[in-house]
Amino acid sequence: MKKGYIIGQITITDLEKYKKYATSTQEIVQKFGGKYLVRGGLQDVKEGNPSGNRDVVVEFETLERAKQFYNSTEYKEIIDIRRENSEGYLILVEGH
Repeated sequence: MKKGYIIGQITITDLEKYKKYATSTQEIVQKFGGKYLVRGGLQDVKEGNPSGNRDVVVEFETLERAKQFYNSTEYKEIIDIRRENSEGYLILVEGH
């Protein structure tokens, strides 16, 4: 079975307000069986232009499970914290 991933690259615009999102998200990710593979850390850009300075990769059992996380009531309650205090993108992808 193929895994599902959430991949994001953002720049935090208000760290203090963003901290609540980061703390809350970790619990919700775990509830849906996800695990962080990348969460922040140093970047060493070799090609192209990044869309942010903070990278996140979260692995789920399946793409469907990643979608369940993203569409969950719990995540919807905090998603605006990320949107209002950071810029960038999130994508859900299926992997091998």
